[in-house]
Amino acid sequence: MPTTLHPKIHAIKKQRTYCMIKPDGVKRGLIGEIISRIEKSGLKIVAMKLINATEDQIRAHYPMSDQAWVDRLGDKGLSTFEALELSAQEFLGTTDRSEVGKNVAETLVKYMVSGPVLCIIVEGVQAIDMIRKLAGHTLPFKAEMGTIRGDFSVDSPAIANVEGRAIHNLFHASETIEEAANEIALWFTEDEISQYLRTGEDIMYDKNY
Repeated sequence: MPTTLHPKIHAIKKQRTYCMIKPDGVKRGLIGEIISRIEKSGLKIVAMKLINATEDQIRAHYPMSDQAWVDRLGDKGLSTFEALELSAQEFLGTTDRSEVGKNVAETLVKYMVSGPVLCIIVEGVQAIDMIRKLAGHTLPFKAEMGTIRGDFSVDSPAIANVEGRAIHNLFHASETIEEAANEIALWFTEDEISQYLRTGEDIMYDKNY
């Protein structure tokens, strides 16, 4: 007899997350490699489109008005200078985390509209955590080999900040359930999301013995 899953268990099993191949990933021809890694993990792609994002879309995607988020960008950049024994004052002209964070945020917008991005919705068991595990650390030089960023990107925030550009790390992945829901709603309409049974789902996910 088939059993009805508890709604909370069903939500975990059919969790959706948003991810995006950034302009450097698209331009470097890594779409197929990244998609392959997602699908081989057992996760299911239920929506996907290649677009040229507008500045307004990118500003809506990232929490540009959240000062805490901006400050964290600044802290991340400044900590890298400290770790490399470099003077942020010398290279950036400031050590103010808010100012550094604001500059990073603006370079991020320019980076994200510099070429096409591939918007993707992925579904599967704990998809949010799974995609972030596949992606690797947001800073490429900290990402483990075997992850998307660890295998295909070598950038450093210190170099990016000095050069006045965003760090090139190939890939975006939602961090939380709330963030995933907001990003999915921003980039897709409900009628763009497909529902289908992927071959092998019964073996991967269902009680089958």
